[in-house]
Amino acid sequence: MRRVGVDTNVVVSFITDRDAQQQARATKLFAAAVAGECVVVLHQTVIIETVYVLGNVYKVEPAVVSSVLRDLLLAPGVTVTEDIHWPSVWALWPSRIKDFADACQAAAASAGTFHAVATFDTRFAKRARSQGIATYW
Repeated sequence: MRRVGVDTNVVVSFITDRDAQQQARATKLFAAAVAGECVVVLHQTVIIETVYVLGNVYKVEPAVVSSVLRDLLLAPGVTVTEDIHWPSVWALWPSRIKDFADACQAAAASAGTFHAVATFDTRFAKRARSQGIATYW
């Protein structure tokens, strides 16, 4: 089954109303996971970044963030990976992929933890593809 690593911006768009088009695309991806059509993989760095962004940028109360993320992580077809492939991270960051968390995701994809990265960050998507990493969109 296809495993899709989801970037922080996809999770934030899914949870918030910041961009209706992105929210619709993220919703479709998570619905596909719930339906058993794919597996959505959340890297631990994505969860950490999501907590930070929701709390500090969107001013969502910690109890709400906790509840929403707990429910998301319990959804069928959604899984978490804690694997950090350090040699790959160091090979990618900062020269090839500028953002550290993105480099962790790209390294996980390179190691086969998931088959493609879903992101709305066009720079990350371009850099990931340049490293031979498939993107979902």
